[in-house]
Amino acid sequence: MFWQDGNQADDARIFLTTQDRALSFAQVFAAGDALFKGCARGVVVILCDRSPETVIVYTGALRAGLVPLLVDSAATPAAIARTIEAYRPPYLFSPTGATPDGFASHAKIGTSGVLFTAMQASDMDLHPDLTLLIPTSGSTGDPKSVRITGRNLQSCTDAICDYLAMAEDRVAVSLLPLHYSYGLSVLHNVMNVRGRIAMTELSVLDRGFFGFCERQGVTDIAGVPFIFDILRRARLPEGFARSLVCVTQAGGRLDPKVTKYFLEQFAGTGTRYFTMYGQTEAAPRISYVPPESGIDKLGSVGVPISCGRVRIDGEGEGELVYSGENVSMGYAQGRGDLARGDDFQGTLRTGDLATIDADGFITITGRLKRFVKLHGSSVNLDHLESVLNSAGIDCIVVGHENRVIVCYHDCDRAEVSAAMSRNFSFHPSTFAFREVDCLPRTAAGKPDYVAALNAYGDVR
Repeated sequence: MFWQDGNQADDARIFLTTQDRALSFAQVFAAGDALFKGCARGVVVILCDRSPETVIVYTGALRAGLVPLLVDSAATPAAIARTIEAYRPPYLFSPTGATPDGFASHAKIGTSGVLFTAMQASDMDLHPDLTLLIPTSGSTGDPKSVRITGRNLQSCTDAICDYLAMAEDRVAVSLLPLHYSYGLSVLHNVMNVRGRIAMTELSVLDRGFFGFCERQGVTDIAGVPFIFDILRRARLPEGFARSLVCVTQAGGRLDPKVTKYFLEQFAGTGTRYFTMYGQTEAAPRISYVPPESGIDKLGSVGVPISCGRVRIDGEGEGELVYSGENVSMGYAQGRGDLARGDDFQGTLRTGDLATIDADGFITITGRLKRFVKLHGSSVNLDHLESVLNSAGIDCIVVGHENRVIVCYHDCDRAEVSAAMSRNFSFHPSTFAFREVDCLPRTAAGKPDYVAALNAYGDVR
């Protein structure tokens, strides 16, 4: 596995760099090993930021046979508490050192990070193949997580590294969160080939981001649609553009006009641009568009990765079904599900409507499940609605790409807004509120999400 020791020369290579630090693979591995020495197998909740300390804790947990559960460190206290309550983990890492209820300090890491142990920990019954837990909606505190094995991670990472032609001289940048499966995959790719990742908390909106990338010699950049909308408006500095080898886009549908813009911008420059598609349940990649097919197959999400295959459940258009070694074992709602076996048995019903053309290229045409993408993060609308209902808000929650609409009844807008802010940490621009006289219901009295989306889906 890519998180285990390689040969001495490869592990002596620099793995992580920041503005003023450089750590080799051997140094990161040694720090993580020391952190978890003597720790019994169990779940480690990692409150992730984009720092070397998060990577040290993550790799150390994997190497020690513990199971990381990745959570956004910027999530609200209420969201973090819901995850802790569901899994009752024996270990928790906080990058800020803030002490959670029921935990005691075990070891300090970096200037402020602390690994905590539960004061009333109990033995955990974990499936022997369980390697990683990633929440399906990591910033909301929805306890539902994807159960991922080492085989899932390695097979998917090998396939990605193959089509991206990853090599040890490649340098990625930590533009995406590490609790997000796409951002985590970028880290995995680097580890697999013993390349380098430049760690920063800067975003493409920060003035210093491109200068940091130039100084670090970044060759690879990965982004979600929101990032590419910004990059289109911001001219890439000449020095940074010259160093780019590979650009990847995933995390939701990008307007084909924007995709075409970047394909044309990078044509003839030596920079390869990939549109990709995946789900956390596939650890996390399903398909990609080879750059040479980008213009001809504009709007497509490409062909399956080498370790998998796809089919359509239906005639012409239907649900996309993916099978492969990277398909996870299934879901967990909490601690009691961690000993479960392989529910998916190598086959994932994606919940996406799609077509497949004569050349094997997939085009996503719609959605079956009640999930939306908010700037790359998958959000469970049923969970949002449940949390708001528990807070006394009578509402129906619907949404589409980069937008959640809360339809509420018989309460004050300020009350709804306060409940959202208290429980969720998404940017306010991604939510819209609509007061209605009567919440749409079906004849059976159930929420009528289709009617709500048709009536209020265009709200701004």
